[in-house]
Amino acid sequence: MNTDLPSQTIEAPRVLIVKRSSLGDVVLALPVACALRDRYPDAHIAWVVESRFADVVLGHPALDEVILVNRQYLGKPLELIREWWRMRGELRRRRFDWTIDLQGLFKSAMLLPCSGAARRIGRAEHRRELSYLLYNERSPLQPENLHAVNRYLEVAEYLGCDISRPRFDLPVQPGSLEWADAVIRDAAMPPDRPLVGLNAGTSHPRKCWPPERFVEVANAVGDVNWVVLGGPDEKDLAYGIADQIRGPNVVTAGRTDLPKLVAMLSRLDAVISGDTGPMHISAALGVPVVALFGPTNPATNGPFGPQHRVLAPRAAAEAGKPRPSRGPTSSRAWFEPDDRDWMLDIEVPEVIAALTEVLGR
Repeated sequence: MNTDLPSQTIEAPRVLIVKRSSLGDVVLALPVACALRDRYPDAHIAWVVESRFADVVLGHPALDEVILVNRQYLGKPLELIREWWRMRGELRRRRFDWTIDLQGLFKSAMLLPCSGAARRIGRAEHRRELSYLLYNERSPLQPENLHAVNRYLEVAEYLGCDISRPRFDLPVQPGSLEWADAVIRDAAMPPDRPLVGLNAGTSHPRKCWPPERFVEVANAVGDVNWVVLGGPDEKDLAYGIADQIRGPNVVTAGRTDLPKLVAMLSRLDAVISGDTGPMHISAALGVPVVALFGPTNPATNGPFGPQHRVLAPRAAAEAGKPRPSRGPTSSRAWFEPDDRDWMLDIEVPEVIAALTEVLGR
């Protein structure tokens, strides 16, 4: 494995970042692009992302180009080969010098040899699906429980970047911002009150806090305008919550594409959310988050930054206990499975107190 970094450093490299999915993970990797742009201002920096998450990186000031890749499944080998061949042509003609895999799966690592880049760089902890076999360099192994942002930034530091001040520079599209302002204005909620988002849905049922507890929080906290968030599949959940909130509120679930979601989150004063993509978008925008964690580890995947408040009973219970190893990967998002619904251990008064704190009341 080649580790002779000084002899390979060039001041205007053509760099390809591979971070295909998922929504929250793509957001958490954005500081790598910022760090590379700061260190190599004349570089050409491109990012490969699945089309469903492209709007998170399109228009990012650190990027020159966004390359879309189709979602694939290992169980469909012909589809995988066709996409591999298409991407090989797309990437080879761009003549990249460095390719960086921030994902560590076969679907991301397979694009490194496709690129033709001389330097194919991954993280030392990447061992899943034999992805490491497609690298010729790896950044140093990182300590356990390092936050995902810092884990990704270790690769940037390996490439000579200053990582002391991470930033996201998440783009907000002006047209979507106009839409968000219009939705808030048309809701005719009382002025001069904080806007607080309620995000009850997540990608996994074990990450969800009961919807009736979101209602209890909203009805217990006065002088707040509530924005009930959610994706297209969460409209019933969102309207079920909103219908029981006595105070002023507006539902955006089912009305937002990704740019509109980012814009709406940027207008909020705080967000209450489980472990999900909108939580990470909010944190990247600098919006204070009251984060509700159960089966996942906030040390590695919590909202990034000091302004947030995390309620995580499982993490508190696990503190000081050794975590069973699954090999070289030392920082895992999920705790070992058990039969307990840890989200139920998060009580309404705790959430109210945390929200009061982040709102500065």
